[in-house]
Amino acid sequence: MKKFIFTITVLSFVLLVTSCKSTEVNEKETATEKVADEKKQTTSIVESEYERATKDLVDEKVSRETFEEDKKTILQKISELNSIMKNFDYNSWINYIDQSSINYWSLKSNLSSASKKLPVKGIQLKSLQDYFRYVFVPSRMGRKIDEIRYISSKSIKAVQVRDEDIIIFYNFKKINGEWFVELPAL
Repeated sequence: MKKFIFTITVLSFVLLVTSCKSTEVNEKETATEKVADEKKQTTSIVESEYERATKDLVDEKVSRETFEEDKKTILQKISELNSIMKNFDYNSWINYIDQSSINYWSLKSNLSSASKKLPVKGIQLKSLQDYFRYVFVPSRMGRKIDEIRYISSKSIKAVQVRDEDIIIFYNFKKINGEWFVELPAL
């Protein structure tokens, strides 16, 4: 009888130990599968963002590496612009703007036309600095940019995505290898 009880005890112990090891292995496999699934989801998100960013290109192709580099650069510039806007630092801001936009928005006729379209009546834009203060800063301050969209390999829109809608907050133009803000014309 003692042998029987001893044998049952040993078998119970062996079953208990092997079932614990089996559970450990299953937990490790499950954790590994979760990490793999998360990597797939992240890769899928990046790939779908890349596809959205490049889908409107005609007769041009932008590599994933270029996309990632451009996005990083654009988001860094936007971060710098956010600090500039917070401080209303016009002199720093002007260095981020492309020259054709500076020329366009320095014309009194364009500033006058824009003044008539402002939501706050009575504001008269008399200079590019007024455009910065009354148009550029209020329309972009505190906005979150989610993605970029290529118009061409040298032109990008920085957008906020809301459900199916996109809101364009910045246009960037690549000039001599550097990205500059292109201010929209009337």
